[in-house]
Amino acid sequence: MISAVEVWAVAAERLKKKSLQCYRQWFQPVVPIRIDDGNRLVLGVPDKFFGEWISDNLDDLLQEVLAGIHDQNYTYAVEAGHQAPPPSPEPAVSPAVPEPSRPCQKIPPSAVRVSLIRHTFENFVVSEENRYAYMAVKSAVESPGMLYNPLYVYGSSGVGKTHLLQAAQHAALTGANGVRVRYAPCSELLDNFYELLQNKRSLSEFRSSVRDVDILLVDDVHVLANKTQMQEEFFNLFNTLYGQQKQIILTSDKQPCEIKGLEPRLVTRFESGVTTEIGVPEVEGRLTILRMMREDTLIKVKLGDPILEFLAVQISSSVRRLKGAFMRLASFASMRGSGQLTVQQAEELLSVQLAQECSARSVSMDEIQRSVADQFGIKVADLLGTKRPQHIAEPRLVAMYLCRRLTSHSLPEIGAAFGKTHGAILNAVNKVPKLCERDEALRRTVMQLEQQLKRG
Repeated sequence: MISAVEVWAVAAERLKKKSLQCYRQWFQPVVPIRIDDGNRLVLGVPDKFFGEWISDNLDDLLQEVLAGIHDQNYTYAVEAGHQAPPPSPEPAVSPAVPEPSRPCQKIPPSAVRVSLIRHTFENFVVSEENRYAYMAVKSAVESPGMLYNPLYVYGSSGVGKTHLLQAAQHAALTGANGVRVRYAPCSELLDNFYELLQNKRSLSEFRSSVRDVDILLVDDVHVLANKTQMQEEFFNLFNTLYGQQKQIILTSDKQPCEIKGLEPRLVTRFESGVTTEIGVPEVEGRLTILRMMREDTLIKVKLGDPILEFLAVQISSSVRRLKGAFMRLASFASMRGSGQLTVQQAEELLSVQLAQECSARSVSMDEIQRSVADQFGIKVADLLGTKRPQHIAEPRLVAMYLCRRLTSHSLPEIGAAFGKTHGAILNAVNKVPKLCERDEALRRTVMQLEQQLKRG
């Protein structure tokens, strides 16, 4: 039986030959974990964002290097929460004629690097939408089994639940109390459980790995839905740990009562302690996250505050999507090598993401017209009229611009709402970002309007 380490060793050598730079930047932090049934190689990565970036951008390359290893074709899966040991220093070699190296497809240039800083409480951006969850997890780790037990944190994908759990793990491991802690995605526990069942091995190994702890951290517990055998095991595990006053912290994308296929007795257990929701940070929180990323991930290239504020306003559905948009702009800025990226260029580069964000909103053109008129102290009739003094013309451009950005209406439809041609709307769409770059007060006004309209 070939081990995961042996398979990855072959794949890693192939990756180095294709692009050494690509390997060092993206695959050196990867750790081979195990081989599941069906020749699936499980690869450990530092965090979910890192793993998703690899899956989204390097899938073809990984499939290629995993094909035909020892006459087997391997698939792969990524598993967050693993850190590779620091690479050994490479011995000096005499200069030689370099072998051609195929560029790594879709990889940001060397000026851009993904931050591999461990998730901690210190680098978690606290906002009103996540403050209580943050305080509860932090307190639970500082006083295990006392105040918040069990602690159940729920929220949509990409809002920071995994960050909080890994921060809890880090705090427990580095604290002076010497507590034993186990962090695991629920899918990992499920895989381990069924692997033992399929191999007809004793479950004592599985039980000891999760029971012999002081703090148990389980991510995405909704994966238990409809898994009857695992739910029975988890129920017994929960009762054992809770009875011993061990700390249990769970995360999910739903409240316990909303998870279909979860046994009522587990719902009751999960709801018996503290349940708290974590939401997407508002624009100021998102802006703080982006500024932190700018410091952590950029070596040479700097994205200006106008770009970060544009992102913070426009990408509001998920912190993960926000980070992805940031990386796309950072990569483009690095390739350009000089000059500041403009808001208009950012809009063009992120057209797909912005369209997805826009489709999720339900802002009407009437709402936009009323909000703009109120903001600038004029009447809606002024926006729809033909007068062209500065105090009316500029708000009219802003209203047209926001209608294009925040609704799914076409240019002719927006033009009809203002009594203008589609060319006039297109002019507003192109002109307002340029005006904002020259006028700081106008830029902040437009940003504030977008924020207010999105909140409804």
